[in-house]
Amino acid sequence: MAESAVPAIELHPLSVDERAELLAARGTARRVPLTQLAALPSTTSMVYRIASLDPQGRIAESSIVNTLGWQAGRRLRLEVPSNTTVTVQADPDGVFTLARRAHLPLPAAVRRWCGLNRGDRVLLAAAPDPGLLMIHTMQALDAMVSAFHTPGADPQ
Repeated sequence: MAESAVPAIELHPLSVDERAELLAARGTARRVPLTQLAALPSTTSMVYRIASLDPQGRIAESSIVNTLGWQAGRRLRLEVPSNTTVTVQADPDGVFTLARRAHLPLPAAVRRWCGLNRGDRVLLAAAPDPGLLMIHTMQALDAMVSAFHTPGADPQ
C-alpha cells in the first residue's frame, strides 16, 4: 500500500477585522451587546466568585449556577469576546451543556485561547437579570485592579 502525505494545515489567529466580520455574520439575536457589559453593575445586582479550573477544564461553582437559575442539562452558548473573557448564556440552541453536577464546561480551544490551565483561577461575574455569566482570567482581573488604582483615574 502506497503512503500518501496529508498536507499540513496552518492556522493563523484572526485579525480584529476578520473576527468582527465573523461575529457580525452570526447575527445578534438573544445576545447582550458587549458594549453594555460595563453598564451591567449599575443596572443589575452582580454576584462574584473566584473559582479554579478542574483537571477536565470545568468550573465547579454551584452558587453561581444557582444564582443564574441554571439546572443540569441546560444548554449553554459560550462566546469569547477577548482572550481574557468568556461569556456564557443559556440558549436552547447552545452547543454546550451544563454537567450533572452543574460544572461549567470550558472547552480546550477556549482554555488555550485564554491561556488557562488546570488549577488556574478565574473571576466569575454573574448578572442574574439578563442571565449572563462572565468568566475573567486573572490577567483581566489584574488589568481591572490596575486601572482602578491608576493615579488620576475616576474609580466611581
